[in-house]
Amino acid sequence: MTRAPLWLGLLFCATAWAGPKDKKPVKEPEKPSAAEPAELSKKEAKQRGTAFADYDREVASGSKARAADALVIIVEDASLAEFHGEAYARLGDLLNEMKLPYAALCAYARAFETASDTNVNEVSLRVPTAIEIASRVGDLSILQKPFAGNLGLARTDDVRGQMAYLAAKENVREGKWGSASGILLMVKAGDPLWADAKVLEGIVLNQQARHEDALKAFESAVSSGRGRDARWVDSVQINTARTWYGAGNYPRAIESYSRVSRASEYWPDAQFERAWAHFRVDDLNGSLAQLLPFDSGFFSTWYYPEADLLRIYSMFLLCKFPEAEAQMAHFAEKYKPVHTALKSADKMSATEAFEAARTYRRNGKTGDLPEMLWRPWASEERFGKSVEAVASANDELKRMKSIASNPFSDSARTWLETRRDALIEAEGERVKARFAAQQSELQGMLANSEMFILDILRMKQQMFEQAALTGKELEAAKAVKRTERIRKGWQEWPFEGEFWADEIGYYKVDVVPSCPATMRSSVK
Repeated sequence: MTRAPLWLGLLFCATAWAGPKDKKPVKEPEKPSAAEPAELSKKEAKQRGTAFADYDREVASGSKARAADALVIIVEDASLAEFHGEAYARLGDLLNEMKLPYAALCAYARAFETASDTNVNEVSLRVPTAIEIASRVGDLSILQKPFAGNLGLARTDDVRGQMAYLAAKENVREGKWGSASGILLMVKAGDPLWADAKVLEGIVLNQQARHEDALKAFESAVSSGRGRDARWVDSVQINTARTWYGAGNYPRAIESYSRVSRASEYWPDAQFERAWAHFRVDDLNGSLAQLLPFDSGFFSTWYYPEADLLRIYSMFLLCKFPEAEAQMAHFAEKYKPVHTALKSADKMSATEAFEAARTYRRNGKTGDLPEMLWRPWASEERFGKSVEAVASANDELKRMKSIASNPFSDSARTWLETRRDALIEAEGERVKARFAAQQSELQGMLANSEMFILDILRMKQQMFEQAALTGKELEAAKAVKRTERIRKGWQEWPFEGEFWADEIGYYKVDVVPSCPATMRSSVK
């Protein structure tokens, strides 16, 4: 029970794509004089003219559909690979003009991946449009892989910061902390994503155990992110608290956790993690006070088994053996059915897991699994963006039926269906992976709880043996009694077994240890 909280290794999640190798230094691309197409040699110009002849003719005649068909022919011809980047870019333009933005985004992503030396400038011109569309349909993650693999597309200052931020997220997803740090240097002060980049930098620095530098990054994010919404501010605050915790400065961590807004979705995590910080400084009453709300009906549908075990262990260290035993029995009664339910989740496919999580997010229906297992998916930002993107793709696929007779629509439809299905698969697998981790976690906790009962029995036996040797009952070590004054403007009510919503988060606990002086060291 003295390990760090489970969340310390889960500070950040990013979408799945590939990126540059860590061992290669990340260099900021040189800024060209202008983002214009590179000058082609006579031979290259002739080759391009031949490849794009049908496209140019259809554009001149005003037929967008047939021009798109001509571009599809180019991208499907392996011998014209040198021109694929430009063809995909122009196809993206046409699809966007046809009111098919998501299909256009798929084309742009392929353009960024296949850009060649002869058309990199031409392709880079589409970066701002691609980012705008991706933001609109909810799928910025589609650009992470091509940007991470081709930062040379950042030809102008207005897009360099956005590309670097997305590329850095890709490297974070792959655990390439060094590459992520280098790429984030491309985001300059004053860039619209500067504050977000500093938050990401702080997370990366934490993973490198550079806690002091991480704190500076979060401080910079807060100062430059003034005016951001409360959710963003609280996310930075809880990451700051986690940084203090990771640095071993538990008093500062406690202070930072207390600043997370009570109305925030991060507040329950802040309460639980703050309990660990109190525990680390041997403030068991402080830890119990933070954990008390998790035993209330308000958190009955939240998954916090570790909070229950931390409360039980704190009681054990205070030699409150009957209370610890009762809480252990309650823990087994509460979480054995959850563990059984998690076993059944193994049979779910990734698609079924995604649909079930999306259904809970939409209307709160839980199916056969307890609500506490679905609750995180109701507010997670990444999952929400994926749900939004899938809905956008489905809507666009319906509208594409009106152009089904055009050859280019087959390719566009395939790209869009592939992207939609990839999102569903990736998110469904994430849901299943979390269920698998929770199942393993609970299995270990339930097994250890049985061993813990034996530890309680051993300590009780030790107390009885000491009493038998001395011929008298052992007395609890005396604690210093202090009169605590109630702060001005505050009111105090004794806890009488009932939880009230407006009291949650404001409890104070004053448990007197029952450990005899001769046993205190052995208990700890």
